[in-house]
Amino acid sequence: MEVLMEKYLSRTDIECRLAFPTPSLWAFSMPEGETAVYFEATDTIEKKWNFRLSIRGENDPYTKPVITGDWLQFVRDKGLRVGDKINLWREEGVTGVRYSVRAERKIFGFWVNVQ
Repeated sequence: MEVLMEKYLSRTDIECRLAFPTPSLWAFSMPEGETAVYFEATDTIEKKWNFRLSIRGENDPYTKPVITGDWLQFVRDKGLRVGDKINLWREEGVTGVRYSVRAERKIFGFWVNVQ
């Protein structure tokens, strides 16, 4: 399992879209000439979320990849707040590529899963 991102959530992340790290774009097959790809990620309770990873344009030097789609619903369902942590993994198996997403909150000094 490969970690694609581990990020502390900002206000923009929980109100608009999730900023995605450019170095992890390799993990998604973006069709040539396209600026977005859809993918499904499973959370810790096995619920599936449909996310959209998009970039402004492959020739734009200021490209900042973002995740939208079910992202804001994920934030609402989990009750996420600024400072919570999000983790996204990619796992390649016999049946293909699988993505997993987990939200965590620090409680009494320990990071715990947000169900």
